[in-house]
Amino acid sequence: MLTQKKVISIISKSVRQKVDNKSNANNIENWDSLAQLNILASLDKFTKGKSSKIQQLTDANSVKSIIQILTKKKLISK
Repeated sequence: MLTQKKVISIISKSVRQKVDNKSNANNIENWDSLAQLNILASLDKFTKGKSSKIQQLTDANSVKSIIQILTKKKLISK
């Protein structure tokens, strides 16, 4: 099961920059469409395919929204 810390780590690696809960596509220069695909692919790998079934993740462009969606779908443990 994912943790918030692991999600932040996955996003940081995908955008090649340190991120936190306030980070989003508007304030992280490297968070482009390719980085978004990398984030989704990495999350999918860690959730064993479960995250790819969550349509809202494709539009999620902030750390906070990604964590909220994954928490709502019970893919993140506290």
